[in-house]
Amino acid sequence: MQIRNKPVLTPQTQAKEAPATRPAAPAARNVVKDSFSSGTAATQRTAAISGAPAGDHGKLMNEYLTGARPPPADFEKVMGYKPYSIQTPHGQRMQDPLGYASVPGQIGPVKEFDKAAKTHDYGYDLLRYFEKKGTPLKPEARKAADALFRKDMFDYANDQKGVMDRFKYRAWAQIYATAVELNSLRQGNGPP
Repeated sequence: MQIRNKPVLTPQTQAKEAPATRPAAPAARNVVKDSFSSGTAATQRTAAISGAPAGDHGKLMNEYLTGARPPPADFEKVMGYKPYSIQTPHGQRMQDPLGYASVPGQIGPVKEFDKAAKTHDYGYDLLRYFEKKGTPLKPEARKAADALFRKDMFDYANDQKGVMDRFKYRAWAQIYATAVELNSLRQGNGPP
């Protein structure tokens, strides 16, 4: 058996050999490019998209509830309904078509706050959705949903023409918003 010594590469011999080794680089780039179009890589990208994005989950929740961000691609399949959009005097809102103001005994202006409740219900369903996907949203997401619910009810109250109507709806908005926020606090601001 004969052992061959490898030639020692000096800077001069490396320069001579470099053109022969350079064509391998484009092939390597093609391999990387091809791996992104493979089924495995596409599945990994899809899985990453369906999980909760990193970052400010309060901002994320606001984007979902105001329609700035579309619902997750498989939301309808996972949660059983497709959210729809409405335009309010204070901006676009996404709604849960099955949502409603769930007030014990249905006391107070339940019907008047229905739009705010349907948006809030969609927000809570987003919390449940991301929990089911194994990537629960941070507490800031629930706080943001509750804050928008409060804002929407007070916007409705402040839009009333009469002083007594504004006073009445502001009082109810405060009662409902406080009850929701206390319940969220009791549940650790996680998925309901």
